[in-house]
Amino acid sequence: MNVLLCATRGTRLTEPGGRLDEMPEYPGRDGSPGPDGRRHGPPSVPRGTCVVDPLPFGAPFVPAGPDAGYHGVVPGGMWMSDERGCLVSAGPRGTCLRHPDDVVHTDRRSGAPRLGGRCGLDDGHKGVNHVCACGAEVAIVCTDCCGGHGTRLVPDAVPVEAAP
Repeated sequence: MNVLLCATRGTRLTEPGGRLDEMPEYPGRDGSPGPDGRRHGPPSVPRGTCVVDPLPFGAPFVPAGPDAGYHGVVPGGMWMSDERGCLVSAGPRGTCLRHPDDVVHTDRRSGAPRLGGRCGLDDGHKGVNHVCACGAEVAIVCTDCCGGHGTRLVPDAVPVEAAP
């Protein structure tokens, strides 16, 4: 079991947890309200666990290219579209995905543009949306209805190291 610390001040950001070997399959959702009445997706990982996602996650998004099929560019990865066409995530690789209840001592980043979403916080389309108590940008919290519910700790701000 290990905890993750803010690289800036060493503040503990997670409850103790074990590490999964690979990203679990997203459990999906039926759109019904959860036990708390909100319509967010189910947690992407169980409590007390984390997994490091090798794929890019969140902003910025870049054009995929005219000949690239979505699944050939980022299998299972994030995408969106706008007037430029199909865009894929060029955000941080190696985010540590945790159950949202396992992350502590963080708060919403001030500034409304990064706090968008329909039923909760969006899934990183606008970038890092949570900070450590010291002010360092540390996490992308995803609580919107359109995806898995979880907290992704950004690798430069919260490095993931093997437990001794």
